[in-house]
Amino acid sequence: MPKTIRICTIMPEPHFFDGIADIYDETRGIPEPHYSRLIERMESYLDREDRTLDIGVGTGRFSRPLQTLGFDTVGIDISQEMMRVGRSKGLRGVIYANACSLPFKDNSFHSTLSVHLLHLIPDWLCALQEAIRVTKDNFITVKRVWLNEETPYKLYGELTSKNGKLRESLGMSEKEFPEKIKPYSQEYLGSRMETVPAEEGIQRLENRIYSNLSKIPDDIHEDAIQKIRERFGGTEVEVAEELYLLVWRIGDLDKAIEDGVFED
Repeated sequence: MPKTIRICTIMPEPHFFDGIADIYDETRGIPEPHYSRLIERMESYLDREDRTLDIGVGTGRFSRPLQTLGFDTVGIDISQEMMRVGRSKGLRGVIYANACSLPFKDNSFHSTLSVHLLHLIPDWLCALQEAIRVTKDNFITVKRVWLNEETPYKLYGELTSKNGKLRESLGMSEKEFPEKIKPYSQEYLGSRMETVPAEEGIQRLENRIYSNLSKIPDDIHEDAIQKIRERFGGTEVEVAEELYLLVWRIGDLDKAIEDGVFED
């Protein structure tokens, strides 16, 4: 069956991630031993004799360890600063390119990684189709499920949403895909719980290091931060999450697009 073709019309913007490139790894990291377990399980779905594409490679948090293990990984990103940080860590094979218009021939890669990316892209379905076009076997992502009932981030969302200002995701997160189409494999990689100073999370919110906070008006943002400090200031909060590796066969995703599964 020929792969479905769509024309991309809306492109994502790189500017937000240019501004947080130097702190991205410390604020988006997956703690050990879960990180090593994740890379180990990713390996099992890749082919050492063929190339792997990492869409939204960023600082190389997945491609760099895979390259160290001998995999031929190519990464693309629209943030020059994120790639600069990656190169400084030894990341190789990165290309300035847009997920909505990949500069590769059909079936150029064995597998494609796309982690925490598609929710940033307005025309995410077209970006997914581009990934399908250039990939022969697997589409791989990571799902992080946060279990906390009460955190500074959740309170920030409640306070700003009451004003109708908290921006929703531009696209669809890869972790939402199982609601549309069952993955070929869903591996539970473990859970973690730790207690951290609430001020760490408050400062990240205050500095707007998450993309969906960038458009919140200053007065609403400042009022929310004040209320969060009144609630959480000087306390500690529990951080609890579960981690999963999700894998789809390319043919299954292509058929789902053809059948309109993602457009419901």
